[in-house]
Formats: sequence, structure tokens, C-alpha cells
Amino acid sequence: MTRYNYINAKNWFSKPRVICGLMTGTSLDSIDSVLASFSVDIFGRHQFEIIEQHKSEIPDKIKNLIHKIIKSDSSISELSFVNSELSRLYSLSVHSILKTSNLLLSEVDAIGIHGQTVWHEPKKNDDNINQHLGHTLQLGSASYLANLLNIPVVGDFRAADIALGGQGAPLVPIFDYNFFLSKTEDIIMLNIGGMSNLTHIPANATEDDVIAFDTGPGNVLIDTFMQKYFNKPYDDLGFHARSGKIIPQLFEILKKNDFIHQSPPKSTGRELFNEDYISSLINWSGLEKFDYNDFVCTLSEFTAWSIAENIIKFTNPKGKLIVSGGGSQNLFIIDRLKAYLPKVELFLTDYFGIPYDAKEALCFAYLAWRTLGLLHGNIPTATGAMRRAILGVIALP
Repeated sequence: MTRYNYINAKNWFSKPRVICGLMTGTSLDSIDSVLASFSVDIFGRHQFEIIEQHKSEIPDKIKNLIHKIIKSDSSISELSFVNSELSRLYSLSVHSILKTSNLLLSEVDAIGIHGQTVWHEPKKNDDNINQHLGHTLQLGSASYLANLLNIPVVGDFRAADIALGGQGAPLVPIFDYNFFLSKTEDIIMLNIGGMSNLTHIPANATEDDVIAFDTGPGNVLIDTFMQKYFNKPYDDLGFHARSGKIIPQLFEILKKNDFIHQSPPKSTGRELFNEDYISSLINWSGLEKFDYNDFVCTLSEFTAWSIAENIIKFTNPKGKLIVSGGGSQNLFIIDRLKAYLPKVELFLTDYFGIPYDAKEALCFAYLAWRTLGLLHGNIPTATGAMRRAILGVIALP
């Protein structure tokens, strides 16, 4: 008799389950939702089929409040409001994707939400004093959403791993391992979102052979600069980066960032890479005389370099590189990655049937499916946790 006897895992896996995954990332560009069906084949292998994907805008008022919270410049009232308001926005996103997919709410078995990270401070790798110094906070209430939709919701995925001494991120490696493992070649799954993270899956690996970590910034520094100085949300296709030139002094300072050279497991967020970080670098270097495009070029070059540097140092730089996330559409970054990693075959996840902007939401749908089937969701070699754990909290309506 399992201590989770109120959940019948055998029954859960007895038929395909439709899960809606919801993701809001560091970039705050949208609520990404994916409807997918998950099942187990006769050999015990996990399968999925994407039914629909959808994007919903996040109102500027909520974006601004989230930025205030991240900067520790908000009230408890504002934090509480955003926690509930995000849940309401998530519910609207679910209704929208159901409308486009022609599915009924009653046909959805569960929802998986990552929530909006407003703080992420896992324990340091060299911290041997206390295994539980790490902490993390994602806004968006699973209970609130479950009762708005009358559907079970799984959320708060990072906390269990953090409690076990892990980084609480990245959590996509379990998906990467189950669906991209190759018997013959190393696979590197790279997601370039606000932050960049990768999963390295050696050829014919066991789960314990997998490593995964954040490499550093993805779009966050570029987007922050574009919004502040160009009044644009991002550098579309890398146009501004391609129009500029690298500022050597700034690039050399960026390359010395300690996080980039830190050994995995490691994870980061806007706590480190943010507007203040950019401002301090510009002030230190006395670079006001340069063209704004030069800054975008340098920040974009740093993003590509930092990803490549981590791949070279900590993985096999001759493997197959499969890229997702908004940064995969920045042609400047992709070109620079190819230049830094000439022996790597580079593909987008779209080539394998997963839209570049749907992968993370799909992953959290998969994590919710695993949790409701009482399967672990973390890989300790990736996060640094003491053991495997069933992730998240289950909120019932």
C-alpha cells in the first residue's frame, strides 16, 4: 500500500490523458499553452501527441508589477494580487486553447503550470553547511486555477528539488531524456528563452548519465536593452545585432562573468542578469559614445559565446544540437553558435515535430502527467538534488 493510495497510478496510465501545459518564462512575452495527449505504449515507452498550442498576451500592468516584484520594489498586496491575477489569466488561456482545439473542458484530465518565477536562489555548489539554504518562488496559484476550471492542477514544481539540495532547475531534462535519447550519438537540447539552458544526453545514456544546467543569459539582456533604448520587445531576427559591431571592452568584461564559468549543476535568473547588470557594465566601461546597435551586437555575441563556452567545457561539442525557445529565431545568435561550434549539427525542435515556442509548455504538461502517475520529475545529476522526487503540488477542485 503506497502512502499515495488516494492516487491510482495504474488507472492513470491505463489510457491516454489530455494535459494542458502553461508556461510564462523570464522574458514575460506571453503565456504559452500546449494541449497534448500522453500515453504509454506496450513496451512501456512514453508517447505524446501535440493537439494544439496557443499564445496569450500578458497585460502591461501585470508585466510591470512582475518586474517590480523581481526588483524587490513591490508591496505584499501587489505580490498577492499578481499571484491570483496570473491564475485568472492562466484560466483564460486554457479557455482560449480549448476554443481553437474544439475540445471541451471536461475532456482535459489535468493542467500543469510552471508559474512565473520572481525569485530563484538555489544553494551554491560550494555550500556544505546547510543543504536547505536554497529558495525559489513562482507566482500563480494551483488551487485558485483548479477551482476556476474545475480541473486538477499540478504546480510548484521546483520546490521539492530545492528542498533536496538541488537547483530546482532545469526541469525539462526528464522530457528530453525520454523523447530524444539516441543510441548512437550525443544529443544536446538547448532552449534559448530569457535564460539559456541545455540538456546533454550522451549516446545510449541511462538517466543518471544526463546533465543539464543554465548556461547564462538567453534573450534577457538583449530584450532588456531593446525595450529600454529602442522601445521594441526584442531584436527581431537579430537585425540590430547584425547592424552593429562588437564593443571589445564590454565583451571582455561580460566574458569574465563568474556564472558562465561555474561548473554544473547551476541555474540562474533575473536576480543576476537584469537591467542593473547592463547599466553597471556600461557605467564601468564608459561606453556612452557607442551606437546602440553595437550594444545589441555585443550582448547577442555574449549570449552565443556563453552558450558555446558551456557546451565546449561541460558536454560533447561534436554532438547534435537541437534548439528551441524564442532565441532560436534570432538568426544572428544561431549564426554565431554555428561559428563557435563548427563540428555540431544544429536543428530546431520543429524538425522533430515540436514547435520552437511550445517545448517548455509541453514539458510542464509532461511533468504534470508524471506527477499524477507518481513518477519522479527531476534528474539529480542535472539539478544536484540528493534523490529523485515526485515534483509539484496537486490542487483538486
